[in-house]
Parts: sequence; C-alpha cells; structure tokens
Amino acid sequence: MNQLFGVSTFAENVPTPRSGRLLGPADVARWLGVSPGWVRDHATGKQPRIKTVKVGKLLRFRPEDVEEFI
Repeated sequence: MNQLFGVSTFAENVPTPRSGRLLGPADVARWLGVSPGWVRDHATGKQPRIKTVKVGKLLRFRPEDVEEFI
C-alpha cells in the first residue's frame, strides 16, 4: 500500500498464479489498461487471444493465462 496517499495500486492487488483466484473482465482490464469490452472481445470469438474459464455464463481468467498473454 502506498503509505503517502493511503491507497493501494492495482499491481499490489493482482492475485498471484498460486492464489487460485479467478479474475473478471474488469480486473483484467485494469491490469492491462484497457476496457472490459476489449478484454471480452479478445477472449471470445473464433480465435480467442486470452484463455478463459467459463463459470456458467461468466467469463473468468486465471492470472497465469493473463501473464502468458502479456
């Protein structure tokens, strides 16, 4: 946490590959600096560029898959 301003940066809140936490499109968008729509567009379609995990109708992302995409 940034002690000067009392806020944390997103990088401090990104789960590690071993955390087991799945990310939503908004989380990935903040991480990559893009919109959630951009993330969904690149995770769906005929040739998805970002690997996803489907949880019912929801798109979720493993941190290690996002790192691989980067």
